[in-house]
Amino acid sequence: MNARFSVRLTAYAAVAVAGCIAGVSGAAAQEAASPAPIASYVLSYAQTQKLLSIAVAAANARHLSMSFAVVDPGGHLLAAVRMDGAPFATVDFARGKAFASVALGGQSGVTLEQRYRDDPSEYSNVSSAGYYAPFLPGRGVFPVFQNGHLLGAVGAGGAPSAIDDAVLKEAIEAFGAQVTR
Repeated sequence: MNARFSVRLTAYAAVAVAGCIAGVSGAAAQEAASPAPIASYVLSYAQTQKLLSIAVAAANARHLSMSFAVVDPGGHLLAAVRMDGAPFATVDFARGKAFASVALGGQSGVTLEQRYRDDPSEYSNVSSAGYYAPFLPGRGVFPVFQNGHLLGAVGAGGAPSAIDDAVLKEAIEAFGAQVTR
């Protein structure tokens, strides 16, 4: 028997014996001895699909064809959708807006747009940092917060900015998240 296996077996046996003494099974004792799972502050695939479905439904209710993109807190694309009839390149615009939001700490498009107006040079060196995504500081994006944690951002394209904002805010709130910390 190899020494490493023996040590593991001995450790597991000790946990099982301790569990038996305490009146619980070895498996339950092992589970109790395991560290708690690490909290994850990223939208899951299922959550991302649900958020996109709500956004598409909100656009459909307004008789609009739009595109949406969801990124994680690091700016990586989780999923995107371009509705039938959405204008050309709108999914790229949506992704660029979402990337800009998380790259600057989870800010809304209104804030990003104002920061750009105040100091355009702030954005001069970040366009290549987007994992092949454009960096678009403009309206039509909101961060997704839950319990004060940034889970990502969702950007929209294909409608006037005020409508992009309205559709996104409605979708995020219907999803059960917030657009601010």
